Amino acid sequence: MGFSVAAQQVGIMFIFMLLGLWAAKRRWVDERGVAGMTNVLINFVVPCLIVSAMHRPFSMSQLHDLGVAGVIDTISFPVTIGLAYVLFRNSSKPELTRTQRFGTIYSNSMFLGMPLVQALLGTDGVFFAVVYSVVFNVFVWSQGYAMFPHQDTSALRRIFSTPAIPAVVVGLVFFLTPVQMPNIVVQGLDYLGNMNAPLSMLIVGASLAQVRWQAALKNMGLWAVVLVRNVVIPALGILALWGTGLPNVCRMAILITWACPTAAFLVVFSVKSGVDTAEPSSLVAVSTLASVITVPAMVAAATVIWQ
Repeated sequence: MGFSVAAQQVGIMFIFMLLGLWAAKRRWVDERGVAGMTNVLINFVVPCLIVSAMHRPFSMSQLHDLGVAGVIDTISFPVTIGLAYVLFRNSSKPELTRTQRFGTIYSNSMFLGMPLVQALLGTDGVFFAVVYSVVFNVFVWSQGYAMFPHQDTSALRRIFSTPAIPAVVVGLVFFLTPVQMPNIVVQGLDYLGNMNAPLSMLIVGASLAQVRWQAALKNMGLWAVVLVRNVVIPALGILALWGTGLPNVCRMAILITWACPTAAFLVVFSVKSGVDTAEPSSLVAVSTLASVITVPAMVAAATVIWQ
């Protein structure tokens, strides 16, 4: 998969993002509208996409590859956490340090990664990407959430109430057993799952409407995170996945989730904690903008190296 193919798909995602931004600027969608669309995405669309991708005949080789992908994804988080804490230690401004560390560790795998995997690799790619969503939710609601000041002590329970995790369990039941859903149900899941890419990008675009771009683009502290998050981590990932022996579709699905820009959870947790969202929002915006170039570049580099 070359740069042009990946760039074309990312370009389509970027157009959807611009439409979301335009809708927000025209005030067709306000903050409550974005929140509503996000709830629809998280609670309906993504679970349907996951179940649809995992509703397939059992394959021992695919089960093995899925397990290996889960181990690799789990190991990647402690490695990335360690890297973030070593690289960003500016104690004179703890708010910026927290933003830099969180922005380095957590990628926007749900709102950007899954749609890109779906667009570039189809349901076979989504099959291998779902395990990342499980590992991601465990870490972001434990280590990630603990990075912010808050009083909500029930957050850890949300690890297992996140809709993506029950969807994976249901999907595994269909994958591991002979049980099959009626065609009308499968078709309905496909319809909802196909909404994932455009709806995700509309949400991302609308959420960028309030960003102060001039200040964001001049903030070198944020660009340092973009370099690590968008370039260094996926580049290391290409080398780490090189010798795993996994099929290319599995390796590419893992890589795309690692290559995504900073997670929107950075802004969500900042809002929940009453923390100033200026720098978190700016980092998400700049990292997302840069990903239009960096994601296709990483996909193309992996294609060449893994040949």
